[in-house]
Amino acid sequence: MIYYLLLPVFSLLLLTVQINILDILFSGKAGLEISLILVIYAGFYLSAIRGGILSFVLGFFLDSITGVVPGFFVLSYLLIFLISKAVSLKVYAGGMIFTIGFTFICALFGKLLIILMYEVLYGINVFYDILNISFLQAVAAGVFAPAFFVLFHRLEVLLNVWEARSPDRL
Repeated sequence: MIYYLLLPVFSLLLLTVQINILDILFSGKAGLEISLILVIYAGFYLSAIRGGILSFVLGFFLDSITGVVPGFFVLSYLLIFLISKAVSLKVYAGGMIFTIGFTFICALFGKLLIILMYEVLYGINVFYDILNISFLQAVAAGVFAPAFFVLFHRLEVLLNVWEARSPDRL
């Protein structure tokens, strides 16, 4: 129960850090999609309900903050979560090389969805402009994913301990 109450607060805090602080650090030229890494982590390690709700909330807040097309990030994050969940059922997702590679591929897939959205909805070809930046962002997401997976796991354990000690469980 505590998980679902704290989820919007932590999701909004994560997106604030991702959008504002990292944008200041990198001068708006590149960014690290921590929310995407969290969605992939949710696909690997959380239940379908918890991970699906987390992916939806992150996508909803990202749509609310930056979305050009309403529902785009909700759809793309849920799609990436479902792909991650399906892969986690078939493959052991604990290896660092696999985590880096899979996160890189998912980040490129997310950027491809953005390129397709601009092409289909607006008739704008942003493929050349976004290709170099997207590749670098996908590399950064892949490289930093194992460290964030460890951080997310520790936060999840802390939250589970806190939830287990809550008065409604006694």
